[in-house]
Amino acid sequence: MTKKMIILMLSAVLFFSAFRPDAMARDLIASVGIIPPHAEKGEDGQPQGGFVEVVKAIDRVYTDGHISIRLFPIARAISNVVNKHSDFFIPYIPNPKVRVETLPFAFTSEAIVKVSFVLYSRADRPALPMNKLGDYKVETLRGAAPHFSFPIGEIDSFRQGIQKVVAGRTDGFIAEQDATDKIIRENKIKNIRRTLYATWDSSIVIPKGPEGREIDRIVSDALLELKRTGELRKITDKIHRPFSDWQPYEMNW
Repeated sequence: MTKKMIILMLSAVLFFSAFRPDAMARDLIASVGIIPPHAEKGEDGQPQGGFVEVVKAIDRVYTDGHISIRLFPIARAISNVVNKHSDFFIPYIPNPKVRVETLPFAFTSEAIVKVSFVLYSRADRPALPMNKLGDYKVETLRGAAPHFSFPIGEIDSFRQGIQKVVAGRTDGFIAEQDATDKIIRENKIKNIRRTLYATWDSSIVIPKGPEGREIDRIVSDALLELKRTGELRKITDKIHRPFSDWQPYEMNW
């Protein structure tokens, strides 16, 4: 076989490899924070909930590979991305007061949905002054403390946050309204005041650097397509609604 024939054969192999459907395929791992009922294990042991459905929808749009889903506590899920044990984490609420440059991770260019965060406090006590929350014992979910500019405690669940407020063990609990309101309604808890704290973007955490930029392209392109078709809205409407101005202490329970 001549040198010219060898070169032609190698060129043909490279040409056809470049156009194979799986030549640029890349499987991704998504760490999803455990946030019942939005992300949890179902009775069959498989991940379920609204944020799991968001990742599945992204996977359907992303045709160059498969996205596997793993559930973790929020702090562990973030650590997975930073330590490169997973490719992205969902969901995360960036604090607009914190510069991304100071964080060990980055965010996708495209956010998922707007989220209303509510301050829950006891209705039989004076309303907490929003500009002096650092003077009170206020808690939020574990892993979310960096979102706040004042000292805040961290706990493991929405249910625990509300129970501690009702019992008078804390002065307030700040969390996204939908999961917390669900607990209040299901248990017909009356002695609670709701105050809108902030409306933030629910985003996706990615690594910093070139690898993160590639993941951003994949995930953000998928989110844009899901928004264009309206599929993302159908999912997120089941997770987060615009702020609902209602008060448990006014309910006839």
